[in-house]
Amino acid sequence: MRRTRTALVAGIAAAAAMAFLPAASAALQSAAAPADCLRDQLGVRSNGTNGAAGTIHGAWVFTNLSQTSCSLDGYPVMQLYGRAGRPIPTTTQDTLPPAPTTVTLAPGGSATFFSSYSDVPSGTGQCPTSAVAQITPPNAAASLFIPAQLQACGGIVNVSAVRAGVHPA
Repeated sequence: MRRTRTALVAGIAAAAAMAFLPAASAALQSAAAPADCLRDQLGVRSNGTNGAAGTIHGAWVFTNLSQTSCSLDGYPVMQLYGRAGRPIPTTTQDTLPPAPTTVTLAPGGSATFFSSYSDVPSGTGQCPTSAVAQITPPNAAASLFIPAQLQACGGIVNVSAVRAGVHPA
């Protein structure tokens, strides 16, 4: 009888531990890695441009406008639009440093990504100038739109992964 009771108590304790461990593990994982930032949590702005010899460099800052921490990891995507709202053919290339790392944005926190493009036309025509940039944050399903005048000849915009903090172009 004593062995049966000891085995029963041990079995109940093991079952309770097994039920507790997944919940504790999930709590630790959610505390360690906030969810991906959603469009509604973010604002985006230009943080300046500079350039010479036909290459224009820009810096773009995402800011967490929500009351909840979130994370960005990877490269954003850009699409340019003209004055009439028509898309300008745009190809985003993930070619600029830094490489991707997870950036956690506390409420009010910011992260920067960099862009570059050529403003030198090939041939006799001029390159189209955008009026609006559509920026899709890394791992987000929806985009942000901001006024932006870029003249990316050939439609190629090189971007970096996001980097913690606010940085100039």
